Formats: sequence, C-alpha cells, structure tokens
Amino acid sequence: MSTPITVAHLRYLVPNSFTALSMLFGAYAIALASDGQFQLASWLVLWGVLLDKLDGTAARLCHATSEFGVQYDSFADFVVFGLAPAAILFFALGRTSSGELNLLPTIVAALLIVANSARLARFNVSDTDPPGVFVGIPTTLIGALLASSYLVSQKFGTLELWNQWAPFLWMFGAAAMVSNIRLPKLAVRKNRFVNVFQFANVAAIYVITPFMIYPEYHFALCLLYLVCGIGSQYLKAPSTKEFQHEK
Repeated sequence: MSTPITVAHLRYLVPNSFTALSMLFGAYAIALASDGQFQLASWLVLWGVLLDKLDGTAARLCHATSEFGVQYDSFADFVVFGLAPAAILFFALGRTSSGELNLLPTIVAALLIVANSARLARFNVSDTDPPGVFVGIPTTLIGALLASSYLVSQKFGTLELWNQWAPFLWMFGAAAMVSNIRLPKLAVRKNRFVNVFQFANVAAIYVITPFMIYPEYHFALCLLYLVCGIGSQYLKAPSTKEFQHEK
C-alpha cells in the first residue's frame, strides 16, 4: 500500500522544485545551443549553478534532505552541467563551414558527457572521501567555468580565439572531474577574512547572475577557486583536518 501524502511531505517540494527548475534550464540550454543561441544557453548553465546551491540549502532549512533528493540532484547536474556544456561546444564547433563533422570538438563533447556522469556516480556511491574535500573537481564548478568562458569571449570579442582553445578547455574539464585532484568545499573557516571573502563573493554571484552581467567575474572566481583550492590541498599536511564536512 502506498504511503499517503501529508503536509509534512510537502516540505520536500521546496528543494526538489529548485532541482527540477535547474534540470529544465539545462534542457532549454541544449535547445538554444542547437539553434545557435550560445550566449543565453551559457547563462542558463550559470543560473543552474545558483539553483544547485539553493536546493541543498533549502533541503537543510526545511529538514527535507532525502536519498531521493540526492539522486534527483544528480540527474539535474548531469543535464545542466554535462549535456548543456557539451551541446554548446558541439553546436558551436562540431560542424565545419561545409557542414562536415568536426572531429575534435565532437569527441571532446562526448568525453565531457561521459566524464560528468562518471563523476556524479562516483560522488553518490563514495563513502571514503576526506571530510570537507571533493575528490575530483565538482561538475558545478566545471559547468560554470566552461559556460563563463564562452560569455567572456563573446563579451570581449575574442570568439575566434575561443574557437581554437575551447575544445582543450572542455577536455580539461572532463579530465578534472574524473581525476583524484582534491578541492576543499566551501565552508566556514577559522579565518574571519576568508569567511567574509567567501560570503561576499557568493552573494555577489547571486546578485549579478540573474541580470546576465559581468561573466568575467564568474570566470575569474572559478579560476581562483581552482588555483587556491588545489594549491591549499597540496601545501597542507595530510594529517591536518582544517575543512569542515559539508554535503
């Protein structure tokens, strides 16, 4: 016999609605990319980044965390951070001017899809990762990096250059997700300046992204997080447990 839906169950609608909307953003981004509207498609990926953080926060605030939510979130991440960026690369560069298949971006787009799904599957089943640390670069960060790279190139008139190096950036993203590179999660630190810096930048992203402005800010933050985060993991002693656990 099925369990009847109660008012208590309705609290799960809040985080899962954010997740569902993120998935729809990813699906719409794929459709836009197929129509050559890469700018809006890239912004939709960045909007998905915002929702990816909101659903987890909403789940904790509403006491609505669940195994279903974890799996549902992974499906959304696969669409918005795997399929959508791959579609942007393929539809932008996957065909030559004569209509023939361009092999390199096509293969790299396929690799990104496979690597993204593998990263999400590993994250869901792994129970040996160190507390407060990602093993393998998160799909959210890679999606934001890839999407913002197009927007920056489009804004500053360097799309010809982007056409040349984008496949290699996407290839880096695929490899980084399935690597064993460690990256600290965003969490409260002992250092007050670091906490203020984290909060201020996260708040700024939530302010500017809905208005589709300053994509270079997204791109710079992604690079800063990667460089500083990875560097901190290599510099600190293995026995040090500085970072707090955060789902």
